[in-house]
Amino acid sequence: MKKSTVPYVVSMICGVVLLSCFCCAFAQTLADQNSSAKAPGIIRIGVAPPSLRMGPAPAVADASEGVQGILMNYLSGPSFEIVSLTARLPVQIEAEGRQKECDFVIYSTLSAKQKGSSGLGFLKGVSQMSNVVPMLGTMRGAAGTIVGAAAGTVLSGVAGAASMVKAKSEVSFEYRLMAGGSSAPVLSDVVKTKATQDGEDVISALVENAAGAMVNTILSRK
Repeated sequence: MKKSTVPYVVSMICGVVLLSCFCCAFAQTLADQNSSAKAPGIIRIGVAPPSLRMGPAPAVADASEGVQGILMNYLSGPSFEIVSLTARLPVQIEAEGRQKECDFVIYSTLSAKQKGSSGLGFLKGVSQMSNVVPMLGTMRGAAGTIVGAAAGTVLSGVAGAASMVKAKSEVSFEYRLMAGGSSAPVLSDVVKTKATQDGEDVISALVENAAGAMVNTILSRK
C-alpha cells in the first residue's frame, strides 16, 4: 500500500509560507533601518512638541502639533533633515533625540497673556481648535520635506489658532536649541510681540523669527 503524500505536500507548503513571512519581515526591518539612517553630510534636527501655556488641555494638545509643524516647515532646507519628536518630558525628549541620532534638538514654549487676565485668554474654543489645527504627516528626506501634510495646510492651521488671539494680548515664543550630548543650550531666547487686533496672526512671525536665528546658529557651526 502506497504511503500518502498529502502530509508531505502540506508540510512543504507550510514551510514555504513560513519562509516567505520571515523574508518579508526581514526585508521590512532592513527598509525601516535604512529609512531612519542619517545621510552623510546632513544635519538632523529633532523638534519636540512645543509646550503651550494658554488654555484647556485638549485644545493645547492639538495646537501644539500645529506650532510644531510650522516650526519644522521653517527649519527645512537642503542641509537639514527635520524629524518630529513625540516625547514631551525633557528626559524622554533627550532620550528620543539620541535614539533618532539628532545632531540638535529644539525645545519651545508658546504662551499668551492678555492684559488684566490670568494668561489663559488665547485659546477658549476647545472644539474649534481641534478642527482648525491639522494633524501633521511624517517628515522625511535631506531637504526636510513634509509628507502627508502640505506646508500651506500647516500655515492655515496656525492661522486658525491665531484667529483666537485677542487684541492687546502679549504672545511669546521661547526656545532652546540643544546640541546632542550637551547640557547647555547652543542658543536660547524668547521672542514676543503684542497683538494689535483680534485674530492677528502673530504666531507665524514669532516662529519664523526663532527658526531663522536657529538656522543661522547651526550653519555657523558647520
